[in-house]
Amino acid sequence: MESVIVITSLVKNLSKDKFLIVKRKASSKIHPGLWVFPGGKLNHGEDIFSALKREVKEETNLDIKILKKISEYEYYREDKTLTFGLCYESIAESENVIISPELDDFKWIKPKEFKNYQHLKELEKEIKKAFK
Repeated sequence: MESVIVITSLVKNLSKDKFLIVKRKASSKIHPGLWVFPGGKLNHGEDIFSALKREVKEETNLDIKILKKISEYEYYREDKTLTFGLCYESIAESENVIISPELDDFKWIKPKEFKNYQHLKELEKEIKKAFK
């Protein structure tokens, strides 16, 4: 059975009162049109922190400082691929996002504003952990 490792980050701004969400394109295979945390797949032989910094940089052009792991999870994708996920809290070195062409939009928001965006429900518990 095929499996994939995915790493995402709840990226806080410098004042730590907001975090970054990115909107996936409607044409995306995974989570089309939803607001999610930046991140992506771990490449073969790549360490988790390098992969996370690379993915956040590719999607947002931000450099991050990784603080701590927030969660681990697993689920099956529609194609039956087993996905192992890790989410880390981090801080961006700036708020100057330049969004990747693979995404539609981005927002810096406060935790209470997340409900206003169509998102993966599973992210709500990660926000609670990061802003307790």
